[in-house]
Amino acid sequence: MQELNEFVRTGVVLGNHLIAWALALAVFVAVFILAVKARRIVTERLARNPAGRSQQVLRVIGALLQTTRRFFILAVALGLARQFLVLPAQVDRLVSGIVLVAVLAQVGLWGGALASLWVDSYLDDQRRYDPARTSAAQIIRISALTVVWSAVLLVGLSNFGIDITGLVAGLGVGGIAVAFALQSVLKDLFASLAIILDKPFVIGDFIIFDDQLGTVERIGLKTTRVRSLSGEQISVSNDALLNTRLRNFRRMEERRVVFDITAHYGAPIATLERFPAYMKTVITGIDGARFDRSHLAAFTELGHRFETVYYVLSPDYNIYMDIHQRILLAAANWFEDNELQFAHPSRRLLVDRDDIRAALSDLSAGEAPRQAAKIGERRTARA
Repeated sequence: MQELNEFVRTGVVLGNHLIAWALALAVFVAVFILAVKARRIVTERLARNPAGRSQQVLRVIGALLQTTRRFFILAVALGLARQFLVLPAQVDRLVSGIVLVAVLAQVGLWGGALASLWVDSYLDDQRRYDPARTSAAQIIRISALTVVWSAVLLVGLSNFGIDITGLVAGLGVGGIAVAFALQSVLKDLFASLAIILDKPFVIGDFIIFDDQLGTVERIGLKTTRVRSLSGEQISVSNDALLNTRLRNFRRMEERRVVFDITAHYGAPIATLERFPAYMKTVITGIDGARFDRSHLAAFTELGHRFETVYYVLSPDYNIYMDIHQRILLAAANWFEDNELQFAHPSRRLLVDRDDIRAALSDLSAGEAPRQAAKIGERRTARA
C-alpha cells in the first residue's frame, strides 16, 4: 500500500519514473517492429532479384538476414531499452546475460550461414554430382560449424566468469593426440581437400604421374583412381599424388612437336636447301597445324640433320598422330622424288691385307677353322 501511495505521489516504479519506463517501452517496441519489417523487406527484394557470382556482397547480406532470428532482435531491443532505466544490480546482470546469450547464439548462426554459403558456392556444385566433392563439402561444412560453435561456447563461458584455461588446454592435448594417431589418414584427407579446392585435375582428365598414365575416374577422400591405357585401374593415395610431378594433358590447348630428319652425306646442297621451304609449305597447308620453323640444325656423324617445329592446334592425341603421319609421309615422298636417302647407322669393317692372304692360303691347306679363330684373336688384340 505504501508503494502504491508513493507511485501515485511521485510516479516512480522500481527506482525509475513512469516517463522513463514509457520511453524504454517505446524504444523496445519501435526497434523490434522496425528491425523485423526491414529484415522482411530486404529479404524479399533479394529473393526477387537473386545475386549472381559478381554480387557476392549481396549474397552474403541475404544469407545473414535469412539467419537473423527474432530472439536476437528482441535482445538488441531489450539492450537499447535498458539504457533509459536504472535497474538493480541483480536485474541488470540478468538482462546483460540474456543479451549476451542471444548475441552469441546469433553470431554462431551467422558464422554457420557464411560457412555454408562458401561451401555451396565453391565446393558443392549442384549442376554436376561428384561424390568426392559432396563428401568434402560436408566435411568442411561440419568442421566449420564445429569451430564456430566451439568458439561461441568458449566465449560465452569466459564471459560468465568460468575459467576455460584447463578446457582449452585439454582440447589442445587431445587434438594433438588424435592428429598423431590419424596422421596418415589426415594427410590423405587434407590432400583430397587440396585437390578439390586447387583443382590440379578433375574427373575425366588424362594425367601422367611418375611412370603411370591414365584417365581420372574418381577422387576419393583417401585415394584417387586412374584408369590406365591398358585397362587396369590404378589407385594412388592423394598425398603421394600431390607430392609428385603431375602432367595434365586435358588442359593442353595446343601441342608443340619437334622432330628431326637426317639426310645422308653426299646429297646435293642445292637440293637440301629446298627442304625447309618444302616442310613449311606442307605444314601450312594442313588444317589444325601451325608452322613454326624448319632448319638445317647440325652435321652429325650420320648426315645432315634437319629440325622442324610445328604446333597441333588440338590436345587430342589421335589428331596429333594423323597430322604427324601426313608430314612424315610428305617428307618421305620428297626424299624419294629428289633421289635422296635417309641417313641410317652403318659400320665398315677394316681387315689387314696380310690377314686376308694368310686366310686364303690356310683355306687352300684345309685349315680354315683354325685360321678363322686366329684372325678373330688378332682383331681382339688390336682392339
